[in-house]
Amino acid sequence: MFGIFSLGFILFVAVPSCADAVEPLLDPATYFSYSYKEARTKFLEATRIADADLTSYKHPLTGLDGEALYMDVASLGNPDAKTVLVLGSGTHGVEGFAGSAIQTGLLREGIGQLLSPTIRVAMIHGINPYGFSHLRRVNEDNVDINRNFVDHAKPYPINKGYEGLAEVITPRAISHWHNLLSRLSLAWYRVAHGQRALKDAISRGQYSHPDGLFFGGTAEVWSNRTLREALHNHAKNARRVVFVDIHTGLGEYGEAEIILNVGKKSSAYQRALQWWGARVKSTVTGESVSEHIYGPLKLAVPEMLPVADEVTAASLEFGTVPPMEVFWAMRAENWLQHYGGKAHPRAQEIKMRLLQVFYPHEEQWRRQVWEHGEDVVEQALIRLQ
Repeated sequence: MFGIFSLGFILFVAVPSCADAVEPLLDPATYFSYSYKEARTKFLEATRIADADLTSYKHPLTGLDGEALYMDVASLGNPDAKTVLVLGSGTHGVEGFAGSAIQTGLLREGIGQLLSPTIRVAMIHGINPYGFSHLRRVNEDNVDINRNFVDHAKPYPINKGYEGLAEVITPRAISHWHNLLSRLSLAWYRVAHGQRALKDAISRGQYSHPDGLFFGGTAEVWSNRTLREALHNHAKNARRVVFVDIHTGLGEYGEAEIILNVGKKSSAYQRALQWWGARVKSTVTGESVSEHIYGPLKLAVPEMLPVADEVTAASLEFGTVPPMEVFWAMRAENWLQHYGGKAHPRAQEIKMRLLQVFYPHEEQWRRQVWEHGEDVVEQALIRLQ
């Protein structure tokens, strides 16, 4: 790992002796897991091997198998460093497997040995541990964490498009007949308003249907509050912070996009473009695979770090399957949660389909995720150090 660092880092880091070396490198496939419990176990073991500091925040509920749930933070480097790179995983629960694997792999392959005294790295694992364990994209209250960072003291944004399509997006039945009617309704909306308007209506976020998709909640949820505490504890004195939140489900299969929710002329976008090149896209201009959403975590990060002079907050998004396949999987799983129930004959099929669209089983996809994730972190550390 970090082969491109071999020359750039010789000025900062002494070559470790054999006694200080980390364990032999593993096959990257071993960094990936099949459950939240397994993913957390691997992350904690990697934290131990890397001799990283660990802080764990316990969730009030339990996981799918009754296990305790945590938002864990592994941190390495100079505690007084004024530059902090933060890597987040599991904001969208079931999407957490890719981010967890990247975090675990970085720890296992010795990222801590590559840090100069000017920088610290913090890895926030399982931002939404409930959704991660229960294989839901949302939290225990059906809240999409990445739509929850609005000012809840002010009137909520109104998504008129979603309100007009709510019965189609979150139906009470998903028979072939109901699905056909839904497809016709969505097709009509696309013809009448355009493809961009349809995507915006479905996924931008809404605050009027608690049982619906992309619901932003009516208050700061546990993941929101706890993430704020974690960032305060690990980056409160930093003057320069880079926050990369890892997601899956949008874009070309196995490809990576770095998404910012600010315009191209902003200093944050220009910094990201210098670091990561053509992979950087803005939701403001409509060029990104993601819509410009309400209440995203990225836009809240600078507010959480008032001491910082420079904050660059981005998502690292890995593509899986076409967007409408993702939508139909989310729609079916949401129906199962609210109407079908765990005992429904199709329950296992529906849950496994949701997992597949956010976490493909193919080894090639996972290797691409690891390679892209490794490269994105390498490029950030080169620039920061």
